[in-house]
Amino acid sequence: MSKNPAKDFGPIADDYAFFEAHATEAEEDARAYVERLAPIVPTEGPIHVLDFGCGSGTFSARLLQQAGWPAARLQLTLVEPVESARREAVARLTPFSGDPIVDSATLPAGTPGRFDVVLSNHVLYYVRDLESQLAALIHALGPTGVFVTAIAARDNALIAFWTTAFHLLRREIPYHISEDVELALRQLGALYQKRAVEYDLAFPDTEENRMRILRFLLADYLPQLPVRPLLDLFDRHAHAGQIKIRTSCDHFTIRAQRESG
Repeated sequence: MSKNPAKDFGPIADDYAFFEAHATEAEEDARAYVERLAPIVPTEGPIHVLDFGCGSGTFSARLLQQAGWPAARLQLTLVEPVESARREAVARLTPFSGDPIVDSATLPAGTPGRFDVVLSNHVLYYVRDLESQLAALIHALGPTGVFVTAIAARDNALIAFWTTAFHLLRREIPYHISEDVELALRQLGALYQKRAVEYDLAFPDTEENRMRILRFLLADYLPQLPVRPLLDLFDRHAHAGQIKIRTSCDHFTIRAQRESG
């Protein structure tokens, strides 16, 4: 069955905000990216960065603040299909760049071979043609550039909710996961490294808070599902009135590919 990974975050914005407020995922992701990129970004001259799927720019701001790259050197290109979110990202990230930010709903023309850093943080779950999108992002890298991306694998505790939920609907998970990304990279012959980055999700154990996470994870699919079996999945993570989940996501670092000879 082919995947149909579109997901509308508008109706679940509050639930996503709840997840962000109670998870260390963003902090750990940013730390891991900065550690990986520190020895790679140019030591002088412009730093060309493409942020693919930047959303409202909150994660990008966290990353750039940690990285500490001089605004005078940073040249940002933002790709985000939701216009209101993209406008917010431009406003939020303008202080980090000395040049006007380039922004687009889709990958703009003129990107091949341009970027020192391509970032796509927890976005690839929802792209429609994973292999061709990965190929385009790799192709956007300059000769020494790197593409960094994070995505959860099947053994992630929250992906287990997807597994159970879509099994109840008698269908495959409609979104991409880390295993799909790795398969596509192999099919492309990409040069990549992968490592797991751990994070925590912890919140007061109430039924409404459990529902917040379910709405964030399942969005429009949730009304089609029996809720009780999904709420019960949190029981294994319940401790003294809290839900405490320790899990991880995969970080891929992908190098530019150039024809030999």
